[in-house]
Amino acid sequence: MTQYELAQMALRSEALRMRIDYLMTKAALAQLAAQSPSAATILLGQRILNRTEPVDAWALGALTNPSVAAGAHAIDGSTITEGDLEFAVNSLWPAMAL
Repeated sequence: MTQYELAQMALRSEALRMRIDYLMTKAALAQLAAQSPSAATILLGQRILNRTEPVDAWALGALTNPSVAAGAHAIDGSTITEGDLEFAVNSLWPAMAL
């Protein structure tokens, strides 16, 4: 897929966005349950759980992961494996917490 098609998928595919939102919530719960989370982690986790953190940047960021992009063969993101997508979302946490 082209970069344009990947961006369209990230911004328009409700099915993919719901999967990413779920993984964001899963990551937030894990991060907040960790012993002594940083202030930035607490703020990001609260934004995710309060549903005020936009999914757009997370979806675009996840699709920049080479494994995720390589697995994207359908415009709805259905061909992207759960493991690859979860790894990509989790790897975004430090950047998003800034």
